[in-house]
Amino acid sequence: MSQTNSNDSYPLPRDTSETDRLNEQHKCLVGAFGFHIHPSIPVAKKEREFRVADVACGSGIWLTEIATQYPRAQCDGFDISDKQFPASSDLTRDFGTRVHFHAQDATAEGGYGKAFEGQFDIVAVRLLHISIAGAQWTRAVQNAVTLLKPGGYLQWIDWDPHSAHLVQSRPLVKHAAIDKLLGFFKQFLGALDTGATARLPEEMRTAGLVEVRSELWALDVDPRWREYFLKTITTVLPDVIAKRTGQGPGGAGGGKDWAGIKAAAQEEGRQEGLWVRTEMWCHVGKKPM
Repeated sequence: MSQTNSNDSYPLPRDTSETDRLNEQHKCLVGAFGFHIHPSIPVAKKEREFRVADVACGSGIWLTEIATQYPRAQCDGFDISDKQFPASSDLTRDFGTRVHFHAQDATAEGGYGKAFEGQFDIVAVRLLHISIAGAQWTRAVQNAVTLLKPGGYLQWIDWDPHSAHLVQSRPLVKHAAIDKLLGFFKQFLGALDTGATARLPEEMRTAGLVEVRSELWALDVDPRWREYFLKTITTVLPDVIAKRTGQGPGGAGGGKDWAGIKAAAQEEGRQEGLWVRTEMWCHVGKKPM
């Protein structure tokens, strides 16, 4: 039976279509960044034995690709809901006993439990910006750090959605509906602490990590990411806002014709020379020996 923590604030349905979207997002992210594990993290040989955790793992695609790339790695995925985890039978067939998934809230007061404390060489986190706020950021960092062995590394990739804005490469491109969507999105985000993404380095240092490095990547230089993200903005974003504001997804509510805005934004998104400028942080820190 599937488990979903009562604190789950994920704004989209955890169904097959959302799993497909997450998997496409993963492939575009890896394509834009060019790595699964940041090159500053020493993973010298594919034969090396190490243990890696994927926090807020969603469908688990990042973790299963790591397990494929490193055939001796022990891999554990954690997410607040298990609804999108790979089937246990598939994991056993492909990886034997090396890969496991656990339903666990990244911001839980008690962390991940004694069994996982100090067990991991690498802990990876991606894109928690819309799921947590306020003091949850501090707890999420602290909980992730407790998973690390001495000498282990935390890698956290995330962004501040307030930084998103439209750019164009040709004149007279229509973008009124997408502008409106981004405006609604930023207004809706006002109650959330999404700006904490830029404060993660300080949170990591406060939690005891050293050698903290932060890189701000312009992902929209990658054409595949541009196409994916613009599609997400015009097809998924209206339903996210509608759900999180208590209005009917895709329909009218709160004085806004969501269906009309969504249709107009999708029409604009089919034009050439228009995309959303996307800057994303990659933070890496080391737990002292």
